[in-house]
Amino acid sequence: MASIQPGFITGANARIKLFGRTLAYCTDVSYNVTVQTIPIESMGKYEVHTNEPVAYSVDGAFSIIRYTKVILDKNIKDAADQNGNAPLQIKDGQGSNAFQHLNPGQILTSKTFDIEIFQVKTADRLGGAPGANDAQPIVKVRDCRLVRRGMTLNKRGIMVDNYAFVGIYLDDADETQGEAQPSGQEDLA
Repeated sequence: MASIQPGFITGANARIKLFGRTLAYCTDVSYNVTVQTIPIESMGKYEVHTNEPVAYSVDGAFSIIRYTKVILDKNIKDAADQNGNAPLQIKDGQGSNAFQHLNPGQILTSKTFDIEIFQVKTADRLGGAPGANDAQPIVKVRDCRLVRRGMTLNKRGIMVDNYAFVGIYLDDADETQGEAQPSGQEDLA
């Protein structure tokens, strides 16, 4: 028992990707998967015969601790991240960004994105070379759209942007495969 080391996923070893890029200072990530059902009833029977699924939905939220510009940029390799993490800076390589999801003039032209959560394992814990990292996919929420943005700031605190999202479906990591597996939702269409 002494040599067993569980692989807990914590905020210290998790990485969150939006638009295919690691998001700096992302906190409080949550998601919900909901299967809506309807009761099937008949005359002369008080209890339902069955509860049948009629819809599948994914929603969630995340927060970003805001910064405006990086003073020491030696740890951030992407030039866009050096300008801060406002919604215009959260973007993919083709120019799509989080701001488009919340701007009335650009909602119809905005593109969906995936939210990915990875666990970063240090190699020295795995018996490999010290300092090397191995990222294992944990969860992937596909085809997301931002639906809400808020902000909190108090006199003694820091500015935090809060976002809510909806997605099409969720892929969970399969421990035997080591990668996020499709939920099968896309096969129902």
